[in-house]
Amino acid sequence: MKRHILIAVLLVAAVTVQAQDADSVTIEKKGSWGVNFANVGLSNWAGGGENSLAIGTVFNTSIVRKQGNGTWKNQFDFALGGAKVGEQDFRKTDDNIILLSQYSKSIRENLSWSLTGILRTQLLVGNTFEDDPDNPGEELVTKISNFMAPGYLSINLGIDHQIGKHLSISFAPAAGKFTFVSDDDLARVGAYGVDPNENVRAEFGTNLLASLSLPLMENITFTSTANFFTPYSDTFGTIDVNWETLLVMKVNKWFNATFGTQMIYDADIFFTQESGPPTRELQFKHVLNFGANFALFTSN
Repeated sequence: MKRHILIAVLLVAAVTVQAQDADSVTIEKKGSWGVNFANVGLSNWAGGGENSLAIGTVFNTSIVRKQGNGTWKNQFDFALGGAKVGEQDFRKTDDNIILLSQYSKSIRENLSWSLTGILRTQLLVGNTFEDDPDNPGEELVTKISNFMAPGYLSINLGIDHQIGKHLSISFAPAAGKFTFVSDDDLARVGAYGVDPNENVRAEFGTNLLASLSLPLMENITFTSTANFFTPYSDTFGTIDVNWETLLVMKVNKWFNATFGTQMIYDADIFFTQESGPPTRELQFKHVLNFGANFALFTSN
C-alpha cells in the first residue's frame, strides 16, 4: 500500500510536468549570503568571564518558474555557526540544511493544488558534552547527529488556500514522512524512531501546513510556518509538530538582525532521563544573529 501511494504521487508529478501549456515562461531568481561575528577578549578583568569567539553564516537562494497557471518553486537554505568559549574546543551552535521543491497549479482564485517535497538535515556531526565523574576536568562526548542522521523527507500532495495577503493553509491528505539515519553508530541503537540497525523509517498520513508572512513595520518582517503530521496507522491522531518563526529587522542595505525560533514535537523521538524510562519531550531552539547580508543576485 505504501509503495502504491508513493508511485501515485510520482506519477502525478510526471503528468503535471508534461501537461504544462505553451504560455510564456517567467523565471525569478534570488540569492543572498550573510555572515555574523562576535568576539569577547578579557585581560585581568575583575568582573570575571571568559574569552569567546562566535561566527556564523547563512545562505538562501530560490528559483521560481511560472508558466500559465502553474508555478514551480525551488529553494535552498543553509545555516552554519559555531563558538569557542574559554579553553573549550570550537563547537557548532547552528547547523541547518533545507531543500524545497514545489509545483502548484491554480484551480481558481486563491485555491490551487500542489505537490511539495522538503528535505531537512544538517552538515556536521553533533555532540553532547557532560562532565566525566571519573575524571574531574574532563568531558564525556556523545555523538547524537550527523549528515542525514537524522534526515527528514516529506512529500505532500494536496490543496493550498490563500487567505488574504499574508496567510496560506495547505492540506495534504496524501503525505509521506521519511526519516533517515545514515550514520551506522546511530542506526545501531535505533535513533530518531528508526528501528535498530535500519536506516529508513517510512510513514504515510495527512499533513497540514499554515504559513504566515507579515510586515510589522518598515524594515521589520515576521514569518511563521507551522507543520502538523499524523500517520495513517495505529497511532493516527498522534501529531508531530514543527513550528518555526523568523523576525527580520533590516538596519540598512548591508546589515540586519534576525531572531528565529523552532519548536519540535516528534512522537518517535525519546530523550534519556537521569532516572526512569526515556520520555518524549518538546524540543526548542532560538537563534539571534546580527551581521552583514549581501544580495548575491536578483532577477525577474
